Amino acid sequence: MNDERLPVLPRKRRRVRSILAVAATVVVIGALAGVATIALLRNATLASQVTMANARAANAVSAAQAAAQKDYETRNAALSREAAGLNRQRQTIAAELGELQANTIHAAGLYVVGHDIKPGTWHTAGDGGASGGLCNYVVWSSVNRPGYTVRLDGPSTVDLSRAYAFGIGGPCTWVRVPS
Repeated sequence: MNDERLPVLPRKRRRVRSILAVAATVVVIGALAGVATIALLRNATLASQVTMANARAANAVSAAQAAAQKDYETRNAALSREAAGLNRQRQTIAAELGELQANTIHAAGLYVVGHDIKPGTWHTAGDGGASGGLCNYVVWSSVNRPGYTVRLDGPSTVDLSRAYAFGIGGPCTWVRVPS
């Protein structure tokens, strides 16, 4: 509309402009309010979705931690059982090694039966000529009564059940025969 064609009073013109300005402002504010409402609704929806996602993530973390703890406990129990078994084996081996050491003589010397060595039957495979020297032994029946000296290069077995002492020399290793 052209303002010159219509004879309008200046006051009325200002009033129309003011009304139009107010109407335009109301429309703009309404549009902004609508946009803000939509944004708030979207923001609330997003916040709700984020909250739900965080809750699912927290549940997943808790479940994973519980599964990891259970797996740790299972593995730890298995390792504890294995360690106990290995400890029993170590003790058995140590006992057998101690028994073997207690029932083996390889150094030349005089051994008192019942004190230095156990009574019973003792055996040597001899040296087999490996060192070129002969082995020898003497069985003592009492403190003052040595027996005769036996020289050997091969296997030999002697019963020390009633002997007082056992003297050995040479490169042979003597092992007590289990009863």
